[in-house]
Amino acid sequence: MSRDDDLKILNCIYQNSRMAADCIDKVCVKCPDDKLREYIRKQRVHYDNSCNKLAKQIRELGTEPEQPPKTDQFMADMGIDMKTMFDESRTNIAKIMYNGTNMGIVDIAETVNHATEADDKIISQAKQLLSAEERYADGLKRFL
Repeated sequence: MSRDDDLKILNCIYQNSRMAADCIDKVCVKCPDDKLREYIRKQRVHYDNSCNKLAKQIRELGTEPEQPPKTDQFMADMGIDMKTMFDESRTNIAKIMYNGTNMGIVDIAETVNHATEADDKIISQAKQLLSAEERYADGLKRFL
């Protein structure tokens, strides 16, 4: 087991959850569809709960959670603005959320696969989150 690998995974999940929550806030304002907006707001609650749990775990390992890079957040915000500038349709909003969710899935899976010394419990936790993210992405398909 490696504390460094554990922290890599936990911080990766934390950053992805924080970014997702922030992007949901930005997208919800533009979303014209009540059902889609409700669906992504429920996911927002999940991300908040994840962030709180992960922050606690990271602090128990003796450090503070790493916030998402400001450039990544800026790029995500700009991407949302550009992609919704002329199209705030339900389909487009769902597509933005679906693509963002898949980017998070790839990032977390890659981090887990490269953190070969991580504790089995941390890996299991990450895989549970990945499963939840995959279910979330599948749920977005009905809005496309």
